Amino acid sequence: MNAGKTTTAAHLIVGLRRRRLRVGAAKVTGTGAGGDRWLLTDAGASPVLDFTDSGFATTAGLPLEALEHILTHLTGHIASAGVDCLVLEVADGLLQRETAALVQSHRFRKTVDAALFAAPDAMSAVAGVDWLRRRNLAVAAVSGVVTASPLARQEAASELGFPVVTIDELATEKVVCDLFPVLHRLTADGAVA
Repeated sequence: MNAGKTTTAAHLIVGLRRRRLRVGAAKVTGTGAGGDRWLLTDAGASPVLDFTDSGFATTAGLPLEALEHILTHLTGHIASAGVDCLVLEVADGLLQRETAALVQSHRFRKTVDAALFAAPDAMSAVAGVDWLRRRNLAVAAVSGVVTASPLARQEAASELGFPVVTIDELATEKVVCDLFPVLHRLTADGAVA
């Protein structure tokens, strides 16, 4: 299941950095793999943490309480570093037990302002956005592998009625600010204008 999540997150970080914002990043669920962390670091995020920083090699099989602890631990540590914004990555598969439990939790919804959904194809984009919306999560846009095909991108955008953006578009200040309007009020020093 490769929807392009880490690549999407990395390009979002580049766009946020072009806004001159301090960006932290965390991979909250999955199986430990250095490549994801290094890609987010190379994109300009600092600090970059993942669930291994909370003492877990994988989040497979963990109860919701442990997943929420990881979320709170990672976001708290990154927030204390003085970042302006935080990009969270959640493992592939909204229907995967741990991912579904965390994303539906009250703590996750309180922590996340908006979702950027990475999808492998148009049908997955439509179904994933519907799943997230039914759980009261704001979805700002869709990106990921689906945008590699102009036809798939057009199909998804037509059905969804909102932005389906390429990773190159995500790496621009304008698109990032259009997707996340609060950034228009956030200045480079982190103050809200």
